[in-house]
Amino acid sequence: MEQTNALSRYSLLSYWTVPVLLGVLQASFNLYFEILPWGISLVDGAIFGFLLGAFGMAVWFVVRYNSPDGKPFAQLLSTHLASAAILSLAWVYSASFITRTLLPAPEYLVYLDNNLPNRIFAGFVFYILMATVFYLYIFYRKNREKIDRENELKQEVREAVLSALKSQINPHFLFNSLNSIASLTLSNPEKAHEMVIALSDFMRYSLRKQHSEMVVLEEEINHIGLYLQIEKIRFGDKMVYSFQVTPECLNCQIPTLLLQPLFENAVKYGVYEASETVEISLKASKEKDHIVLTLANNFDKEAAPVRGEGIGLKNVQERLRLVYNSNNLMQIKDEDGKFVVTVYLPCEKET
Repeated sequence: MEQTNALSRYSLLSYWTVPVLLGVLQASFNLYFEILPWGISLVDGAIFGFLLGAFGMAVWFVVRYNSPDGKPFAQLLSTHLASAAILSLAWVYSASFITRTLLPAPEYLVYLDNNLPNRIFAGFVFYILMATVFYLYIFYRKNREKIDRENELKQEVREAVLSALKSQINPHFLFNSLNSIASLTLSNPEKAHEMVIALSDFMRYSLRKQHSEMVVLEEEINHIGLYLQIEKIRFGDKMVYSFQVTPECLNCQIPTLLLQPLFENAVKYGVYEASETVEISLKASKEKDHIVLTLANNFDKEAAPVRGEGIGLKNVQERLRLVYNSNNLMQIKDEDGKFVVTVYLPCEKET
């Protein structure tokens, strides 16, 4: 609101600069060529300049209610010609009446009569100038509003896509966890209790952060710890995991729930089909103003299906593109029985 008011004051000041300048020029011309005495010249220029600005403001309403969109050019032209004639005559004769009353000097009355056509012409020129400026202003404002609406729409679409991507939590994880809990309630109630608590904390974090775009790395790692704790209960010694995170990375912000699809991918393609222990490791280090996240897991090349970029990895790539406007922030390597995903992110500290 303050910016709008400041803009209105600036626009009004800019508008009044024109009639004031014309009044000063008129008075200066009469003084320089000794057409009128200095007192009469100043009063004449002030009155005509002020009334020119006052009547000129009416041009805004003519322009505002005569948009060129959808109107025939002939109708638009005739409207403005009539308005220009009315406003010019009203300006000249009202100004002349006031100045004749204030300055009844014979030489000034002769001056007014001789310059009447010139002043009417000046009124037409001023009308055309103001109408052009006002139309340009309206076109600029409409174009600005259109751009703002398009940007708002793009932002809404972006947020909707990000929200949809964040909500794509693998439903199989939840189903499998509930099935595991059901089995553990009979065989190992303590483990079932532990798993219920971990699953509750995991889902609470997911729901709380689903509307947040960024989160510090430390919170995201704690969240992933709950996920891995649940999977560890399911797979036991078949899965081990580790975190190697340098302290300077912990306060860097990353997209919310970004790591989960990466770990789900590691569990799905590494642990599910493996006959031996699978180690999942996350390393985070800082390089200049970026953090480098490296997630690696070994897998059984004979038991595991042919690997490819699944939905989870595509999800991460798309979110990185939307958040950072870049397609080069994630690298994937699959070689020698080890699958490695490396993510490069700008380190934006939490404020």
